Amino acid sequence: MFLRGRLISRIGSHGLADLSTQEPIQAQTLALKLTELTKPVSEIGESLLASASYDGDLRLAVLKFYDQKAGRFWLWRDNTGHKPYCYTRLKPEELTEVKARKDVISIIEEEKMDLLNDTRVKMSKIVTTDPLAIGGGNGSIRDQIKAWEADIKYYENYAYDQGLRMGTYYRVSQGKILRAEHPVPMNVALSLDQILRRNTPEFAPFLTEWAELLSEPLCEFRRVALDIEVANELGRLPDPEDPRQPVIAVSFFSEGERVVYLLGGAKDQSALEGKPYSWKVFEDEADLLRATMAKIMDYPVLITFNGDDFDLRT
Repeated sequence: MFLRGRLISRIGSHGLADLSTQEPIQAQTLALKLTELTKPVSEIGESLLASASYDGDLRLAVLKFYDQKAGRFWLWRDNTGHKPYCYTRLKPEELTEVKARKDVISIIEEEKMDLLNDTRVKMSKIVTTDPLAIGGGNGSIRDQIKAWEADIKYYENYAYDQGLRMGTYYRVSQGKILRAEHPVPMNVALSLDQILRRNTPEFAPFLTEWAELLSEPLCEFRRVALDIEVANELGRLPDPEDPRQPVIAVSFFSEGERVVYLLGGAKDQSALEGKPYSWKVFEDEADLLRATMAKIMDYPVLITFNGDDFDLRT
């Protein structure tokens, strides 16, 4: 929030600064770069399924695949027509008020297995236009009736329904997600065989699944660590909700570089000579922030200390 707030207040729509030349880049150029980094694709080489999210504007699940060869993420938007849903034990004819909602698409009666009671039961599946209809606060379906699977995050529900596992390698061909098979190492296979012999057959599928998941190749994420320093007022801590103090330093650390951006206009920069990092001094905070944004966009993974609550709080 602090860095974001300062970016909004100091940069506005003036664009970005290139790291090598420090010459301003127009906002249109930045927009094109952002578009390229976040555009959805239908063809992806072998990549790790790292996470998922939900696009509220398009009302679609979005999967994030990390391509180690390219050193970047690719975004894939759902093309299956999957919709959010929840279940209730109430019959369809008892859901008149729910059915009348504009955000409810359909109510379908299905038979499910009640694992606690080991019986088959009839349930009503309520399909909606978006997750907020199910559990988005006051007035949501789970506030109207007793519902099942109404507290699960939609993208987690989506991944489960599609049989997708985070931390597993896939490829996307012609818009379809395909598993990238990796044979279980021989020593793991032998150990697994011994374990399966000692356990009942009903556990075999689960043990095999876990062995396959834990045997996936480790992925090296291209990443950079960031930390900011903010000017202090005597006796008062900076407030990320009201970022008035200027950002005076931003440091970056990765395998390939160590660089510090400084605000200052310091006349004597000899104190910086001989340091185990490179440095750039900016006369204006807006220039420093532009360069910071450019550097952040160069890396797919950003690591911070307390970034969620201060540096990059949203």
